[in-house]
Formats: sequence, structure tokens, C-alpha cells
Amino acid sequence: MFADEAVIKVKAGDGGNGVVSWERQKYVAKGGPAGGDGGKGGDVIFIADENLNTLVYFTTNRKIAAENGEDGRSHKKRGKSGEDLVVKVPSGTLLWDIEAGGLIADLSNDGDEVAVAFGGDGGYGNAHFTSSIRQAPEIAELGEPGEEKQIKLELKLIADVGLVGHPNVGKSTLLSVVTKAKPKIANYPFTTLIPNLGVVETLPDGSRPEEFGFVVADIPGLIEGAAEGKGLGDEFLRHIERTRLLVHIIDATSDDFLRDFNKINDELKRYNLDLFKKPMIVAISKIDLVPREEFEKKLKIFKKESLKSDANLVNKMPIMFSGVTHEGLRELLFEMNNDLRKIPKKETPKVEDYREYTLEERKTGFDVVEEEKGFRIMGPKVEKFAIRTDFNNGPAMYRFRHILKRIGIETTLRKMGAKEGDIIRIGDKTFEFKEF
Repeated sequence: MFADEAVIKVKAGDGGNGVVSWERQKYVAKGGPAGGDGGKGGDVIFIADENLNTLVYFTTNRKIAAENGEDGRSHKKRGKSGEDLVVKVPSGTLLWDIEAGGLIADLSNDGDEVAVAFGGDGGYGNAHFTSSIRQAPEIAELGEPGEEKQIKLELKLIADVGLVGHPNVGKSTLLSVVTKAKPKIANYPFTTLIPNLGVVETLPDGSRPEEFGFVVADIPGLIEGAAEGKGLGDEFLRHIERTRLLVHIIDATSDDFLRDFNKINDELKRYNLDLFKKPMIVAISKIDLVPREEFEKKLKIFKKESLKSDANLVNKMPIMFSGVTHEGLRELLFEMNNDLRKIPKKETPKVEDYREYTLEERKTGFDVVEEEKGFRIMGPKVEKFAIRTDFNNGPAMYRFRHILKRIGIETTLRKMGAKEGDIIRIGDKTFEFKEF
């Protein structure tokens, strides 16, 4: 099976809770605080693998999660951190954050990797809160939840040359002859239902010139109206967006070369003008099936009119070939290889160039908004404290109220008219307002 799109939910591991514990050892009287910190939750990491070529795994595995961190232990032992979850995807996979609406990363090269969801930090145990004036703290923090994201995976195959043309013009036959790929071949339209890749390593006679070799992508044939979804639509055109060179194949048995040529070009334009502007070789297939005199007549008309096209043609004279007799294949392959050497490779951004936003880079202030029943406090720093605080623990809540006072939130609430007993919301948590 082949799949080039998938929408999944990823969940990084939650941080483990810190614990309240006391040293209890023989011959140690009045042991002090010994509660360990919780372990960090595992991250979710995607890595590109050139040996994969489909996203079909994610059509049945739509939820993936990393391991949670373990709670802290006694004797000041930190809980075990959760294992990172490493997810392999084909090279050429784009990761989109659906909620934020932005590109997370383009994993275009084998081995590219990016963390898409970060595990929560573990909470501090009571040993962390020991000081000269607080020698027996009964405070321990909760672990932070790991990030959750809904991500769209989009695969764009990596190839040097893209074959385009109407259905059944001989694209798959060409691919099967010049590479080791084995696409389905039959004498009816839309034989090719999925994109196919093949590596050209040698000429048809088995020889291999110096600096020769490239990757070819064959996609399902296009028909007029593909942009509106006719035939197989234009959904597979994304797989030739990364190519540097197009080979536009026309069937020699067609009664109008120019009509076929223009229809495909129109569909390319409507899909993506940049794709249409790529350097293009025009090739005519199945020349073994047409009488020479008839073929020359059609070719003469086509050569005259095709020069008026605004396509970026690299050859003024179409290359004629036959996938069955191999006539013209050597010339066609040399033309592809030579043109590719003249076309610079487009540099894709390195994964580290994609900016990762951390808590420290975001707004560090706070906002207080009056609601119908109370007030809501917003801000990454205070929300982080709220997440890590056990609101059912008296000493922990005392510390939290002290933090609110220290950073000015309590003063802001009073200025906005907050009274004893008013409900205060921070994230998913609530508590009653009290003068500290």
C-alpha cells in the first residue's frame, strides 16, 4: 500500500511527580527531607529514513506517545526519565503543526531529525525545598504534562527527474526499462495508481559513463480537468515538486501532439506555476508503432507550434524513443543526465534552521481577565507554576500564593476588585482568592 498523507496525534511523556519523604535509617535520628525529583517525560522525535517510501504505517497508528517519567523516590533518588519515542518517516516528509498552522520541519535528507513534542519536566521533591529557615518542608511538585500536538505528515518524494504526460503514454514502461523499478504496466489508462521511483545507473547496454546517474519519479497520468479532481486528480503532482527536471512524454500514436502537450502544461500551471517553469525535456514515445511518414507529418506541425510555448524547454527538437525496441533511449538518458549537471540543486533548509520556541522565548508576563464568575490568570510562567503545584496540599498552596504575591498578581487582582472567596482560574485549575 502507498500513502503520502496522514494526520496523527503525538503526546510526549508526562514528567514524574516529586515526592515528600524523610530519611529513615538506623542510627540516624530525625532524618531530614529526602524526597527525590520526578523524572522527565520522553520526547517525540521524527527521523528521516531513505529506506522508507510510504506513510501507510500512520493510517492505522494515528496516536503515538512517548514514555512518562517515573515519580521521585526516597533517599533523594530521582525518578527514571521516560524513553524518547523515535519515529521513522520517509526522506522528503514535511511535518505540519495543524493547530499552529506552521511547518515544523522538512525532513528531506536521510538522518534529518526533529523533536516535535517535548516531555514534561519532573516535579521537585521536598529535598529540593530545604533551606536554613525551612528545614522540614512538606512540599513536593507535580510533574508537568508532556506536549500534545496534532500533526499532518506530507510526503514529497525525492527525485531528480519527473515524468509527466497523459495516461498510458509509456512513462511506466520507460521507468521499467532504464531502472530496476517494476511498476505495473498494461495497455489501459491509469495503470499507474501510485508514484514510482527508479534509479538510473547505466545506459540500456549496461555501460556506465562517468558522472552518470539520477533518480526518476513516475506519477499517475494527468488528464484535462485534473486540477478539479478528474481522473486521479493532481494529488500526486507534489511528488515531482522537488525534481530539477521534467520529461514531458507524448504518445506517438496520438492524432494531435500539440493538443496533448498544451493540456498537460495547462494542468501543471494551474497546480503550481513554479512546477511548470522547471526545465522541461519533450520526448515522444512508442515511435515503433507509427508509420514513419505519418509520424513525420505530425512532428513537423508540433515542432513549429511548440516553440511558441512558454514552457522552459531545454530541447528544441523532441527526442523520439521506444521503450520496447530501446531506440532513442541512449540519447534521452544522456540528455537528462547532461541537463541535470547544468541545473543547480536547490538547498533545503537544515532542520536546525527551523526555530524551536521554548518557554524562555515566549512572553514571560501575565494577564488577568475578569470573567462572569471570578478572574482568569494567564501567562506561561504562572501557568507553569500552577501545573506543578498540588492544590490539595496545604504547604504547596501556601508557596503558590506566595509566588503570586511576589510577581504582582495578587496586587493586580485586588486592584481589579477581587474579594475573599472569588474564584481564580489558571489553566485547568481553580482556587479561591485569599489575602496573603
